[in-house]
Amino acid sequence: MARVSARRLWAPWILAVPLVCFSLACGDDSPAEAFELSGYVRDATTEDGISGADVVFVSDTLFIAETETDGDGFYEMVVETDRPFGQVRANADGFSEGETTVFFDAPSRRVDLRLRPASGD
Repeated sequence: MARVSARRLWAPWILAVPLVCFSLACGDDSPAEAFELSGYVRDATTEDGISGADVVFVSDTLFIAETETDGDGFYEMVVETDRPFGQVRANADGFSEGETTVFFDAPSRRVDLRLRPASGD
């Protein structure tokens, strides 16, 4: 299985929060939920799977998860987010980036992405 990692991005200003917040008053009111996200990354012109493509999920509240496709272009990951939607994008050498919105209306979603070969400009 491909590597999977998850982390939450923080803006630089967030480093100042511990200086301002005291006790539990700054607790996170929105608990994160875990969802399964999987699918294929394919060449839009040939429908062949793209091996080694980077796939990243980013929620609107900046939770992220990332993985890489296997030899058939398949990816799977568990994403944690406090909102049931976000963006999933894929990129691979020689291809233009592909991106779409994903809405988790079920515990697992399949999202296939098709990348177009990059122009040789």
